[in-house]
Amino acid sequence: MTPATTLTELLGWPLLHFVWQGALIASVCAILLALTRNARPQLRYMLACMAMLMCLLWPALGVLQQWQDPQTISLEAAIQLAGKANVSLDLVWVKQSMLAAQIEAWLPLMVSVWSMGVLLMLMRLALGLLWVYRLGQNGNDIAALMQQWQARTNQLAYQLAIRRQVTLKFQKDLLSPVTYGCLKPVVVMPASLLTGMSPDMLEALLAHELAHIKRWDYAVNLLQNLVLSMLFYHPAVWWISKRIDAERELIADDMAATMMGQARPLARALQVLDKLQIAGMPQAAMAASGGDLLSRIKRLVRPDVQPWHWKMAAPVLGIAAALLLVLQQVSAAPEPPLPTVNKKSEAPVHLSAYVKTSSGHVLVMDEQSGKVLLEKNADTIVPIASISKLVTAMVMLDAKQDMSERITFTKEDLTGWQNTQVKLQPGMALPRQTLLELMLIPSSNAAARAMARSYPGGKQAFITALQNKTASLGLQATHLEEAAGISENNRSSARDVARLVKATVAYPELRKLTSRSEGQYTVADKTYEYQSTNDLTGNKEWDISLSKTGYSKIAGRCLTMRTIIAGKPVIMVLLNAKNSDVRTDDIVQIRNALEAATQS
Repeated sequence: MTPATTLTELLGWPLLHFVWQGALIASVCAILLALTRNARPQLRYMLACMAMLMCLLWPALGVLQQWQDPQTISLEAAIQLAGKANVSLDLVWVKQSMLAAQIEAWLPLMVSVWSMGVLLMLMRLALGLLWVYRLGQNGNDIAALMQQWQARTNQLAYQLAIRRQVTLKFQKDLLSPVTYGCLKPVVVMPASLLTGMSPDMLEALLAHELAHIKRWDYAVNLLQNLVLSMLFYHPAVWWISKRIDAERELIADDMAATMMGQARPLARALQVLDKLQIAGMPQAAMAASGGDLLSRIKRLVRPDVQPWHWKMAAPVLGIAAALLLVLQQVSAAPEPPLPTVNKKSEAPVHLSAYVKTSSGHVLVMDEQSGKVLLEKNADTIVPIASISKLVTAMVMLDAKQDMSERITFTKEDLTGWQNTQVKLQPGMALPRQTLLELMLIPSSNAAARAMARSYPGGKQAFITALQNKTASLGLQATHLEEAAGISENNRSSARDVARLVKATVAYPELRKLTSRSEGQYTVADKTYEYQSTNDLTGNKEWDISLSKTGYSKIAGRCLTMRTIIAGKPVIMVLLNAKNSDVRTDDIVQIRNALEAATQS
């Protein structure tokens, strides 16, 4: 695994998981804020800040967990590790859902987009800080009044027990008071307020800004914006940040009103600011125009109890949705280790390789020696779908029936799901040889049913012959009750399917048909073409001498085939994959791993 891949998974999955985690945090926070709607704003501010802190810590813990979890590697890397070193290697299969596999393919792009977003948000924050800094540096447009108001600012700061030196400046182009700085705080006041407000209103605004300085709100606001920059993609973080801003302004209002002895001067001052308020105030500074000015004015002039509203219960739906996502997450916990590749030596080093696979059951066998090269849950009995047709074909060939005899399709043959490549209708007659081809190459269920029905003694005699055949082959984990594999009771294990393929190799006709990539048949002078259900049979890079696929909702995507890998015939069985693409990915990885192990 390359460092880039490690970084992608390290950041990608925690960021994705934060989608439901952030929704859950915001929903719980909304309910708590609704329950404390009539409490002091300090309590609601603390709850919102804790929610923001959780938004930071939860993904951070996810990154830490991702770092500590065993890192998966490819099969090729695992087997090369065993081949080149003095290692006793256990292959620990990590099951991966189809959705997780699809998401993982997009993780590099997601992390790249997120990184660019964080960079833009940090640039936005830096520009805001630069704007505020320059604002303070260029302030002091009305020097004549500076000394008077600076003295009053010092008096108010002393009343609030602020031991830091607070600098007051005036700026003509500013429309709302702005406070910035922690150790050396600066309050910048719009020069227009000197003529638009009475002295008591200006003092109230100064007291409001000094309350922010007293509480170190600038530092909290800066940290808040850093979290917002990293988790910018989640609306819940923006909402929590907005609530923090609103409650922070209410606290500063209360402190200013207490200091002034009355709330009306501050309320009147806020009313003036409401007329001057502009959008887009940089968030790197504390502004008196923050929050909902009208609601703040109303709260100062006429405090009222906030009634309960049914919309306040809406976050419960968010909690339910988040919990549902949690329950539906596919566990990626490693399954019990299966010792598959060992390099014997006097003192081997024991290692475990964690390998992702999308197929639920895997077995790879060296046909000549019978040695199992790789396996995963190979003895679990599961539905095998159309792989059953290999036994159907053997039973039919064993009966030595006339292959040129024409079999007429009935409505019963064509019931249920049918391959769309094969255009068959009731009353249509085809030679038994054509039925065999249609059953094995495009995997026609109708062809399998028609052959079972035309078996000597009828359908029931065919089922008996089918079960006798599995018994004679020693397939103890295999049970078949119909010809096509439609029934979920047609079951076997990956180990038994490998034995079945080894027995099928003894039938030259089946080797020839199942390795074909395409074919055609003629009805009423009209020719129809079809393709193999295994796309690899048409791939020149693969030397496949026998192949059969299977599919049903319960069985998933199944495949067994006999191919040449590193000059040796190998039987591969993969059962219960989520789709054809991930099944093919597993096959390619296994072949690459075995070829690499042979060369090392």
